[in-house]
Amino acid sequence: MTLALDTSFITDGWTGHLSYLLLVLSMLMRRMLWLRLCVIASALVGIAFDYFWLGNPVGVFWQSLLIVVNIGELVLLWRKDHKAQFSSEEDRFRAELLEGLSPGATRSFLDLGRWEDLPDGTILTAESRTPEFLTYLAEGDVCVEADGHFMRVVSGGHFIGEMSWMGGGVAIATTAVQGPARVWRIERAKLIRLRETNSAMMAVVEAGIARDMRTKLVFQNDQRASNARSET
Repeated sequence: MTLALDTSFITDGWTGHLSYLLLVLSMLMRRMLWLRLCVIASALVGIAFDYFWLGNPVGVFWQSLLIVVNIGELVLLWRKDHKAQFSSEEDRFRAELLEGLSPGATRSFLDLGRWEDLPDGTILTAESRTPEFLTYLAEGDVCVEADGHFMRVVSGGHFIGEMSWMGGGVAIATTAVQGPARVWRIERAKLIRLRETNSAMMAVVEAGIARDMRTKLVFQNDQRASNARSET
């Protein structure tokens, strides 16, 4: 028996395959802008395939409608990004830990939480308990203790309570504000809902959390190495 490769895959059918390939590629995009651009590109190639190869006006209609809808969504995204405004502390938060979110998406995420001025001694996380909030420390210092022992002081520009979120469990340390502090906080329940309803946005947020965790772990390891050298 002689086996032959279907030539439609590499001749007349290549345009149709390219359309599906672009559609699959769009599903891999984390940013909504690129997702919609890939869908539009897929629809344009699909229109060419339906019109020139298949002579299918119905397919052309539905592909055209898909383009119109996605262009409309891009216009809405542009307007949302254009209207988004941020304070100086929000701009710092964006630059440090929310890289990858569009201005409009960042504004939506920040609006889910709230900015607060906390007094000295405010407990942010309690060891072996599930934190109620994920906290971004904009200004001030936070003391970290575990098993009754002082661990370190975390200054502004970092998340507090992120390890319990990423680990899906309880806090590994007790953290308390030292002196007045300025923070942004979001309820854990809202983060859970966001993970379920907007996984693309949550993926960017969790990437920022992971970067912050690595930064703090590197600092802690360097500090331990420095202390070990000073003791010898």
